[in-house]
Amino acid sequence: MDLTKTHWKTAWEDAADAEQKKLDSTDVEILLEMVKNGDYGSFYGIWSSIANRATVQQAGFILLEVLHGDSWYTLRANCAQALLKLMNEDEIRTVDISADRPDQDDFLQRIEMKLMELLAGE
Repeated sequence: MDLTKTHWKTAWEDAADAEQKKLDSTDVEILLEMVKNGDYGSFYGIWSSIANRATVQQAGFILLEVLHGDSWYTLRANCAQALLKLMNEDEIRTVDISADRPDQDDFLQRIEMKLMELLAGE
């Protein structure tokens, strides 16, 4: 990101847009491998690319594993949003399964059960 001639916000947005275009042209299976390897990119775009193009069968448990991990909140929140979109979930909120709070594990168990039920029904 070149900040010498460009306002930092413009430089950030340009770099994020470029990364998003690259992610959106990458095969979903490769994106999921990246996530498995802890390579999430720099601008959180991998989550929307997965949410818009993967199936819940492809990505559900991979995203759930990230949520069970010890990642920083912004990463977990973007991952949670992708998982909830893939599941068409409207009862459990992003913050419920991504924020460090006493009931997070309860919500993660609930979403895991819902994911297993969803996949068993297909």
